[in-house]
Amino acid sequence: MPLIMMSGFPASGKTTRANQIRDFFNSKIAELSPTDPRVARLKLHVVSDEGLGVSKEVYREARPEKDARATFYGAVKRLLSADDIVIADGMNYIKGYRYQLHCESKALLTPSCVVYVGTPAEKCKEWNTAKGSEKREGGEETGGGEGKGHSWEAYAPDVLDNLIFRYEEPNGMTRWDSPLFVVPWMDEDIPGEEIWNAMVNNEAVKPHLATVLKPAAEANYLQILDKTTQDVVSAVLEYQKTNGAGGSVKISEASTVCSLHHKGPVKNP
Repeated sequence: MPLIMMSGFPASGKTTRANQIRDFFNSKIAELSPTDPRVARLKLHVVSDEGLGVSKEVYREARPEKDARATFYGAVKRLLSADDIVIADGMNYIKGYRYQLHCESKALLTPSCVVYVGTPAEKCKEWNTAKGSEKREGGEETGGGEGKGHSWEAYAPDVLDNLIFRYEEPNGMTRWDSPLFVVPWMDEDIPGEEIWNAMVNNEAVKPHLATVLKPAAEANYLQILDKTTQDVVSAVLEYQKTNGAGGSVKISEASTVCSLHHKGPVKNP
């Protein structure tokens, strides 16, 4: 089932929005399950750095950050199935990374979307500073912050600045970022009904060339191609020995006749 990719600046309130989506989807599943067997089979999962035990300090260096992304990616991939809805509650700030996740969903013929939490950089820095040294127990009324009901680790100021600088904003015109739902930081709620309709009520996604397994070519493909080409050339030359230019040649194992078009010599004026 669907993959919902959260995206936004660090400390922008993505986890708060992910929790809102989780709560909305759980309520819809409970409401519709008695009358819709398809919905009754659905299970909801939230994958986050915190849940995987990934520290925000990994974003300071390229190698540990790459390993953390691989851990997150693997967790999402393992959960994706026909009956599982996965909310990828990470920054997902690299467009190539979002494309990879999109392809995993596409390969299973399930839809994906991006929920972009639109929070200004200065507001993110404000929330990061204000909540950096305390444990979150209630969440922000404005929808800010990155956690609710669990310990929340702040970003070091230099790491935060670097991640904001490197952030690649989603573009709804690209297939891997669409459909794109933008949630401004000051909005109290998420467009839950729209996300539900796009993800759960959507028709099966058609596979494309990037995700369809191609049949393996024969090991001696080049040899067969070379022999076939030589057979065609030999048949044409043999025909022209007795019939001259032009005419039609029957090629062995070919379903149609090969027509040889002849153009006469160019006459000088």
